[in-house]
Amino acid sequence: MVEKSTFTNFGQVGIVVKDIEKAIRGLSKVGIGPFGPLNAEPTTRWEEWEKPADVRLKMRFANIGPLEIELIEPISECIQKKYLDGKGEGIHHIAFFVEDIDEEVTKMVDKGYRVVQRGWRSTSGGYAFFDTEESCGFMLEIIQR
Repeated sequence: MVEKSTFTNFGQVGIVVKDIEKAIRGLSKVGIGPFGPLNAEPTTRWEEWEKPADVRLKMRFANIGPLEIELIEPISECIQKKYLDGKGEGIHHIAFFVEDIDEEVTKMVDKGYRVVQRGWRSTSGGYAFFDTEESCGFMLEIIQR
């Protein structure tokens, strides 16, 4: 039996920026927006490389049809800041929405991909980034809201 792919419900492009307000002004000028806060329960706990982390980010979201554009300005030392410092502004990840994040994380780990960063919400859901930069050119993220 062929396993159903985790990556079927494409939903988000994440872009790391130095100045989120400047990025919003630039994107608004070409007609992308409006940008607002995340419409989901906030993340309450984070890990990077399976160790507790303090991840602080400014984030704003815009919907273009079913696609979500996420702008990310890193505030703390985290994978997003490391990306910005090493590569500059640009596409950091593409994300897919899933029904059961724990099940999908297990599938990816079983395939040999490490979880780079993971965040949990207080009641359910969250997100996970995987170490796919070498094979894909960017990170893959899964999100359960």
